[in-house]
Amino acid sequence: MSSEPLRHPELIALYQFWLYRGGTEGVPSAADLEPAQLRRWLDNLVVIDTPEGGQLRYAYYGANLTKAFGIDMVGKSIDQLAAPQRSILAQEYEAVRSQSKPAARTYSADFDGDNQTWERLLLPFFNPEGAVEKILVAVYRLS
Repeated sequence: MSSEPLRHPELIALYQFWLYRGGTEGVPSAADLEPAQLRRWLDNLVVIDTPEGGQLRYAYYGANLTKAFGIDMVGKSIDQLAAPQRSILAQEYEAVRSQSKPAARTYSADFDGDNQTWERLLLPFFNPEGAVEKILVAVYRLS
């Protein structure tokens, strides 16, 4: 993960959940993901399907993110995003997929004249062969 420690308490808790789900092998399985276990974070989660050689697609897009960003991406490819955003996210998702490691970052952006700072945590979940099958992304606004 990035050298910067997580700041948002919900992201810290989700990261600890991910570590726990990895068990003794440290490899959390996508097949074991249960929405009920993620209830605490669901409104701030995105789930990305990462098929081998295929397009990255949004399998889930939390209600708080739909509201904050004004779009629901469920079922859509990241290729449908605006070029600058698509480039950043594609690199980020590909790094998690290829390195099989979590990642985190903090960023600031202007939302209709309101400068906001957000923190993102990206967590890989694996198929039985050990490849990243899904990336769980949690996004929270920092005060």
